Amino acid sequence: MNEWRCASRHMCRDAHRHVPYQLTGKKEDVPQAVLYTDFDGVINAFGTMSRPITAHDDTAFGLDMAKTICVAEGHAYLVQWSGELVAAMAELATAGLVELAWLSTWQPFTGRLEQALGWDHVPVETVRWYDPVTLAHLRDGKFAAIQSRARHEQLQQRPLPIIWVDDEECTPQRRDLLQGMGLRVPMLMVRPDSRIGISRRQWSLIVDFLSTPERYGQVTLDEEATASSHDGHFGY
Repeated sequence: MNEWRCASRHMCRDAHRHVPYQLTGKKEDVPQAVLYTDFDGVINAFGTMSRPITAHDDTAFGLDMAKTICVAEGHAYLVQWSGELVAAMAELATAGLVELAWLSTWQPFTGRLEQALGWDHVPVETVRWYDPVTLAHLRDGKFAAIQSRARHEQLQQRPLPIIWVDDEECTPQRRDLLQGMGLRVPMLMVRPDSRIGISRRQWSLIVDFLSTPERYGQVTLDEEATASSHDGHFGY
């Protein structure tokens, strides 16, 4: 696996001054937030159209890793990602700073994703939000899972802020519905440009939110400026 880098030191850039913690190897007893992440268009960047797959600049993480993942006999997908970004996400989870969970159509195969990413020993859960056989809840299951977690946190003595990263489902309409729930703690919704995945700016925002959620409104939606709507679902 690529060299692990401290997210708070190497990744935050302009936001690093807001991060009160340093990753020292000590595992936190209680996470500071729960982070739900999609895979396609978030970690697995498509790098098509006007964006080259080798993009590595002030906007995008370089896509320096790739692997073909088999999902069934005769069916496989080529996925590509940034080793730097994946290492930073893993480090936050391993340090106990976030409760990391997959919220992805890759639900039946997240174990294979974790093996490919080098996350074999990273504490990450998989949300079971749709039936992979009947495809029940495929259209509404992700949002229902987020709503369910938000309601759960409303009942807790120490509710956790929620971060949700999805290139297709983090929309103004969903933001408005979540605001209507009257959440007790802030929520951050992040919509990347699926061609590059989570941008450097968006990762800095995520880490800043993790360290100082009280500086954010009830529900904050961040959409990458270059993100565009598209027909259908990209990826698995």
